[in-house]
Amino acid sequence: MKQAIFIGAIAAYLVSVVYPSDLLKWTISIVSLCIVLMVFGSVKRFVQGLGIVFLVTGMSLLGVHRAPWSSYILGFGNMLNILSLFALIPLIALPIELGQYAFRVQHRIQSKIKHSGVLYAITSLMSYILSSFMNVATLPMVYHTIRPALDLYPIEKKERFISRAITHGYSMPIVWTPVAPIVGVIVEMTGVRWSSILPIMIPFSLLGLVLDWFMGQRVANRRARLIGQLALDETSAVRESAVESGLQQLEENKKNHPMHIIAAIIVFNGLLFVLETFTSFSFLLLVSMLVIPFAFLWSLLLGKGKAFIVEGKAMLSEHLLKMREQFFVFLSAGFLIASIQATGAGHEINLSIIAIKDFIGADMFLLCIPLIPLALAFIGLHPAVGLALTAESLNPQSLGISVELTAIAMLTGAATAFLMGPYNATAGMMSSLTSESPYQISNWNVPFTTAYILLAMVLLLALKNMG
Repeated sequence: MKQAIFIGAIAAYLVSVVYPSDLLKWTISIVSLCIVLMVFGSVKRFVQGLGIVFLVTGMSLLGVHRAPWSSYILGFGNMLNILSLFALIPLIALPIELGQYAFRVQHRIQSKIKHSGVLYAITSLMSYILSSFMNVATLPMVYHTIRPALDLYPIEKKERFISRAITHGYSMPIVWTPVAPIVGVIVEMTGVRWSSILPIMIPFSLLGLVLDWFMGQRVANRRARLIGQLALDETSAVRESAVESGLQQLEENKKNHPMHIIAAIIVFNGLLFVLETFTSFSFLLLVSMLVIPFAFLWSLLLGKGKAFIVEGKAMLSEHLLKMREQFFVFLSAGFLIASIQATGAGHEINLSIIAIKDFIGADMFLLCIPLIPLALAFIGLHPAVGLALTAESLNPQSLGISVELTAIAMLTGAATAFLMGPYNATAGMMSSLTSESPYQISNWNVPFTTAYILLAMVLLLALKNMG
């Protein structure tokens, strides 16, 4: 029942963008309000409290400004564009699973990689590549691909090793990839063109990846000096035995080469770039509408078209049921944003922000922007919600900061929130995979996150001075 209502709300939103009408507008708002009321009793207490704060604040704003009664209903449904992307993005991971690419990668690692530092870099790179296409589905896929191979290397704290490699690589493309809802939120809320920030964000994300490799290599070299040559020789013999046992299974999967994934990423992003350039549709809508046909076509090329339909239905139904907390929080936050827009409260908030900027200085204020998503992540706000609320309150023109620079500052901050936020999906997923607490996952990422924030601040200052 809940899944059907969720799908109905998403379908109504997608249709309304192409064929707008007052009837659809009211339908979306009423269905969204029903979803908030329906799932309230089934979400965690903390999530309930967060949603109540958003709803009460929004209603108070409408009440103080004596808004018409219709505003209390039409304020709902404001963030269905983001929820649509959250709901549909996991389907793009299906061709990778159906193509059984993971086993070929696993075998190549066991046969070619002899040093744990190189293994760390490969894991981080694999996480980076898949994250730019699969988003959160990357985490379990890389973990289950790489984790069996760790037993063949002299790594003492294996869960820390793989958690760092995966989360660091996963968080880097979040600043530019179109399948990351964060990017869609920033593009929509700030009005920046996705294509205009790509020439900066892609090289910067790769620089972050290289920084991660450098830090990982230093740890690996220190580990190698401590364990000695005898232990290295013993693990090498075990690894060669594992390689031999996997040769037969490799023959069965050799036609699906991992380079297919790289080609798919290039084609998908190329299509999106062309569509954004030559159509007037919003960035989030383009990504949402491109996901299913692209994933289905890829599955067809693999000879798995029917399997995609069967497993896609099951995956979507299961995923939507797990999204009840996201629906509650995002729709409640969307109501608050709609209330701010309807009452003009954003102008008053922006005046306060300008006063803060004037007090601490423009450069210091710019450097503080990336810290906002990280701070909000520690009080339980999903980075997408925190950034949506932040972007609604920041007016780049009145602050004297370009739209592009504001977007870049927010995106780099979002990456740190995914790295260290103990309440987001990244920490939760890695916690369940490694059987460690989300706080432990967060603590393991402190050194890299600190270095990354400093790197982001250098980038922001350099761009501001160049501008």
